[in-house]
Amino acid sequence: MSLPKYNVYVGYDSREQEAYDVCEFTLKKYNGVNVEVHKLDHRVLRRYNWFSRRWLIDEDGQYWDEEDGKPFSTEFSHSRFLAPYMAKRHYAEDGWILFCDCDFMFRAPLDSLFEQVDDKYAAMCVKFDFTPKENKKKMDGVIQSAYPRKLWSSFVLWNVGHPSNKPILDPIKTNKATGANLHSFSWLKDEEIGEINEGWNFIPGISVNTEKAKQEGINVKAVHFSEGGPWFPEYREVPYADEWFKNYKDALYLKTSIISSKGRL
Repeated sequence: MSLPKYNVYVGYDSREQEAYDVCEFTLKKYNGVNVEVHKLDHRVLRRYNWFSRRWLIDEDGQYWDEEDGKPFSTEFSHSRFLAPYMAKRHYAEDGWILFCDCDFMFRAPLDSLFEQVDDKYAAMCVKFDFTPKENKKKMDGVIQSAYPRKLWSSFVLWNVGHPSNKPILDPIKTNKATGANLHSFSWLKDEEIGEINEGWNFIPGISVNTEKAKQEGINVKAVHFSEGGPWFPEYREVPYADEWFKNYKDALYLKTSIISSKGRL
């Protein structure tokens, strides 16, 4: 089975169903039949014995990884690195895939993103220069951990067949590596990581502000609500919130229509 034109793996967190719905909806809205979206749900991965990391949730709702004793913020913090392995199993061939967090809203087709791929790289991403303050919290009160190449792993074009990825991106290694080593792409040299246009991972509050983006001619093609999205009450007025709510309304209508149609069969 050949890879679809655009093969996208989206991290899924059961606490952010609305975010995932908008991410999936906008991917299909702009790419139609050219995209196949795969939900990276740790519960499904565990059933196949592909993901086995254990974690604890404290009284404040903070997730703690038992493998390295560190806090993490989403249910797909570690399982995201299984995307290349899963693509290989799905399609039995190499090629380029995209991974993104569930809190993305797409605003353009993926054509100009995949036009940037270069086979000399093992991965490509927006190379943020960002270090959160110690114990800083985001979203619904979860801790932001600091590590090299922070935020790079939130939106990654993976070269599935690149030899440098093979020693680490499989279930055994992914389940044992520390979170910091995974998120910092510690197995890759600097020259093996390519850079993509920053408009594909635009983070309100971290990237340049919306007005400056317009002034600098940055075409925002994907908004990443990393600091907190409109589905949280305290973030209902973040930049692009109105657009997100419109997409959510359309996604919910489509979802309801599909469920209703199945019920009439």
